[in-house]
Amino acid sequence: MATAATAYGERRFGAAYTVRIVLALVLVGVLVGLWSGRTNPGAPSHPALLWISIALVAAFAALWIVLGKTVLIINDAGVRRESFLGQQELAWSQIAETRYCVTPVNLYAHFGLIGALVAMSSKSSRAQLTLQLISSEGKKLKVTSAFQKADEAIGIILSRILPPMVQNTKARLQRGETVAFGGIGLSATAVTWKKNSIPVSQITKAELVRSNLQIKQSGKWLAAINVRSDKVPNVLVFLEVLESVAPQVKSSGVDPLARVRL
Repeated sequence: MATAATAYGERRFGAAYTVRIVLALVLVGVLVGLWSGRTNPGAPSHPALLWISIALVAAFAALWIVLGKTVLIINDAGVRRESFLGQQELAWSQIAETRYCVTPVNLYAHFGLIGALVAMSSKSSRAQLTLQLISSEGKKLKVTSAFQKADEAIGIILSRILPPMVQNTKARLQRGETVAFGGIGLSATAVTWKKNSIPVSQITKAELVRSNLQIKQSGKWLAAINVRSDKVPNVLVFLEVLESVAPQVKSSGVDPLARVRL
C-alpha cells in the first residue's frame, strides 16, 4: 500500500489500552482471590501459589506486548490491519459491503470508579464500535473499539467508501429498481420488510437504537422494523439513501456515533 502523503496521508491507530486495563483488573482480582483463599494464611511461604502468580503475571505481560503490536493503518490505497498473527488488507476498490454495529458498554457497572475512569479515556467509550469491511470475494477486515480513536478511524473509512455506494444506490432507485439490504428492500416509494411494505411518506423515524436498526411508521406505536444493524448489509448506506427519498427523516451524516441513540 502506498505511503506517500496524499489526501489522507497515512493514519495509524494503535491498540487501545482499555482491553489491557480491563485484563489487568481481572488479573488483580484473580491474584487477590488466590492469596486470600489460602487454607493456612499464617504459613511463611506458599511456593505453589507463588509460581502460579508468577506464571499469570508473565502470561499477562506477554499478552500486553502482543496486543500492543496490533495496529490499523489507513492510507490512500486502502485499509490494513497488522498484528502478531500477520496482516489483513483491503484496497478501497475491493470493499463491496459493510456490516456495522454499536453495542453500549457500561464499565462503571462492572469495575466501579476505575471503570468510570477507563470509560472517560475515549470519546466513544460508552459503546463498542464494530465495522466489518467485506470484499466482493468475501475477504473480511474488522475495525473495532480495540483500536485507539476507533470512532475517528471508522469515520475516515466511512467518508471514503459511503459516497460512491450511496450514489450507486440512488442511481438504481432512479431506474425503478428495488435495492436489497439483506431482508430489507428499498425503492423510491417504499421500504419492504418480510411481507410488509411501508410507503416512504409514512416513515417518521429511521435510526440506530443501540445495536438495532429501527424504523417507525406513522400511526404505529411499535417499530415497523427492528433488527440488529449488523444483519443489514450496508446499513449506513440504507439510512443515507432513505433520507433522500423520505426528506422527513432527519439526516445524521457519516459520524459513526451520530446515527446511534444509546
